[in-house]
Amino acid sequence: MAYSNYYAASGLFHGSMASVMGTQFDILMVGTDSVLLSRVWEAIETEVKRLDKLLSRFDEVSEVSRVNREAAHYPVAVSEELWQILQDCKRYHALTDGLFDITLQGFSQVLLSEKDRSVFFFSESLHVDLGGIGKGYALTRIRELLEKNGVEKALVNFGNSSVLAVGSHPLGDYWPVGVDNPFTKEHMADLKLRDTSLSVSGNMPSHPRHIVNPLTGKFVEAKKMVSVVAKDPVVAEVLTTAFMVADEERIPIIASRFDIVEKQVYKL
Repeated sequence: MAYSNYYAASGLFHGSMASVMGTQFDILMVGTDSVLLSRVWEAIETEVKRLDKLLSRFDEVSEVSRVNREAAHYPVAVSEELWQILQDCKRYHALTDGLFDITLQGFSQVLLSEKDRSVFFFSESLHVDLGGIGKGYALTRIRELLEKNGVEKALVNFGNSSVLAVGSHPLGDYWPVGVDNPFTKEHMADLKLRDTSLSVSGNMPSHPRHIVNPLTGKFVEAKKMVSVVAKDPVVAEVLTTAFMVADEERIPIIASRFDIVEKQVYKL
């Protein structure tokens, strides 16, 4: 279910989808051309729904689901888009010392063949889950649509966990975004976003055991939360996953390999 409205008095366009990519999606766009902003919203809505179909392992007709069903039996040729995403996941797996792993079992069990752009699994129990990168990738695509259409100020929000800030708030030099403790609702941080992306990951009262350490196969049970601000939305999302798993000594080592604006680990 989607909703949109243009508020002429404040020059704000608000678009919302109640359930996509596993969460709620909202966007605020600043501008005076309501017709243009409506067209941009339609393009973004279409693109987010397309990516949801492409990347979801829960959708039986998605490309990822087809790979998960068939790749343990024979090499599966994939689209250029999914191929590039999987190549990026392989690179991030190496850069995070294996802590970002879309298989949760070991990326070494995935064969990516350049010759025919195919994927093969060495284990029948293996599957890939792009939930840890999907929203970041979607924010990258949305930013491209905003830039293409000349939208210079916007705030994009996937369920308060993946946020993209384009330009600044119409009444300030940045978009203000707060971080709250999910257990106590206590306010923990105020972030100033401008042409950057924020990702937040952590255990929550409703999902206290949902992040798995791929090196041990065990759930991360520590009550903590991680936020990362970076220019690249995918980098921000990848690192919050990795930092939730990493110990305190490993986090700065991994962080040094990426271009990030700031990072924070919150003990809840």
